[in-house]
Amino acid sequence: MVNEIFLWATPEKKILSAAGSEKKISDGKEQMVNGAQQMDKIPLTTHHLLLATFGLIAMVYALLVPPFELPDEPDHLAYVNFLAQRGELPNQYDPTRAVLREGHQPPLYYALGALLVRLTQPDHRVDVRPAPHRPPDPSAPEHIPIFHHVDIPIFLTEADRVGFYLLRLMSVLMAILNVAVALRLFERVLKEKAHEIMAGLLLIGLPQFAFISAGITNDNLANLMGTLTLYGLIRLLESPESMRTHVGSGIALGLGLLAKKSLLTLLIGWALLIGWCWWHHGVRSQKASRQRITWGALLTLTLVGLLAGWWLVRNALLYGDPLGSEMERRTLPGLVNEKSLFSRYFLASFWRVTLFSGIGIFGWMNVLLPFWVYAFCTLLLLLALLGLARGWRGMSIELRWSLVWVLLGVAGLVWYNLTYSQPQGRLLFPVLSAGLALVAYGLGQWIPPTRMRLALFALAALALLLHLLSGWTIYTFYYPAERYRF
Repeated sequence: MVNEIFLWATPEKKILSAAGSEKKISDGKEQMVNGAQQMDKIPLTTHHLLLATFGLIAMVYALLVPPFELPDEPDHLAYVNFLAQRGELPNQYDPTRAVLREGHQPPLYYALGALLVRLTQPDHRVDVRPAPHRPPDPSAPEHIPIFHHVDIPIFLTEADRVGFYLLRLMSVLMAILNVAVALRLFERVLKEKAHEIMAGLLLIGLPQFAFISAGITNDNLANLMGTLTLYGLIRLLESPESMRTHVGSGIALGLGLLAKKSLLTLLIGWALLIGWCWWHHGVRSQKASRQRITWGALLTLTLVGLLAGWWLVRNALLYGDPLGSEMERRTLPGLVNEKSLFSRYFLASFWRVTLFSGIGIFGWMNVLLPFWVYAFCTLLLLLALLGLARGWRGMSIELRWSLVWVLLGVAGLVWYNLTYSQPQGRLLFPVLSAGLALVAYGLGQWIPPTRMRLALFALAALALLLHLLSGWTIYTFYYPAERYRF
């Protein structure tokens, strides 16, 4: 894999004549065509290697992390079981039809999981019943396992075990598709192959992304739909008159809103892009292009309405609010914690915890990596931000729009945290591919072409080290018997 990746890190060399002009290759068009074909094949092979590597990594996390030791996994499974057994959507105002904590979520991920459960489980449910371990005593240490995972049965039957890990496998497959789309996005956004490969390594080497990819959570479908939407927006930026691109964007946005309502920020991003394209073509006096963009936007909104509109209407009829925000506040009062943007929460801890948890804080935000990991990754991010400023003039329009979409995602997370205290980096993963493209471009501004191969080798080694360290951290947290003293 390393040789395939580093092949693209070699700086391009042009053959120049004494006069300084480019020397023509004498072998003619046939050699040029063969060379182009070889160039097309190499990135494809690199993509396959990156995908296979990530798939292996995600499966290791899926098997290593104990059941219910991912954020809200018990509640996500409860939603899946509810749909699988009852064949109806929950009503959070009706105690007999409510799903505790996660029942307010859009249903697409859970419907897919319920279908899998109905196909594989005789009783149409997956029973996981680990014994609680973390004591209610406030003086008990924070960093201990939530459930007991040694010498106490967790699954009632072998069928339940199989069903549980099939649901985790479903999430892993969504994450693999997510990576596949992200790699295609990197191809279009980043103009240099070395930067493209760097972004791919950053993605598959991020511990928190692999950790979340291994769990039963609607985050994985939301992340996939977010990346698909971003890819559609990039294509829309390239071909705003293409009806096919408008259709793809509408489908991705509509399904995304059925996965998680946080993808509303990308709907805003789409609206801004449509407005910019419409204005841009107006400046160029292309009336016909403006009309096609307008019709394409209407087509996108129609598809979004057809796919997700019924969910918004149901919420309006059932809860009096299309987004169900007031229902969430009433049914989750223990999570409501309203605060000002200038409160101590935002000024002191929000940004640090969000960043660190985006790098790798496992379990229920209680399994931490060594501090040097967060410090080093923060340093890389700062270098990337400085690199973006340094290379701003040479930045492509696709990268500049990627920055807009990332900032919209951050703004959405800040808005959410004005009401709920959830400083979790995973909530930004729907725009992770755009963010990592920016990081790769920024870091690339500091690396001379002659050193790019060495930089990619170091990044691959860092990714391997982070996953080995994360795996060891998770294992030593959950599996030694002495961890369970209470």
